[in-house]
Amino acid sequence: MKPVTQINVLSIKPEKIDEFFEADRSYIASASLPKGLIGSRLYRSLDGKSAVRVSQYESVEAHKEYHHSEVLRQQIDLLRTFVESSSPGFYEEAYTTGDFK
Repeated sequence: MKPVTQINVLSIKPEKIDEFFEADRSYIASASLPKGLIGSRLYRSLDGKSAVRVSQYESVEAHKEYHHSEVLRQQIDLLRTFVESSSPGFYEEAYTTGDFK
């Protein structure tokens, strides 16, 4: 199976971006990398109003399995208190240029 990338643009409630990142960092520090998740990055907008999470999974099925875990569901519920909206989507890599890591 081909890896799949989920890109999720999150609009963060006013004045909540630091709390959002703190809550997310706390979860990441306490959790082990789940089966099927290759890796994840979280980007912060320069204006402090949004975040973008880029996560790569071994497959769409691996993503579904991870997102059914109770621990993750609890974390998502917590993070929702800081989020106005989110726009997740699945992508496969078309190509890479330069020294992108």
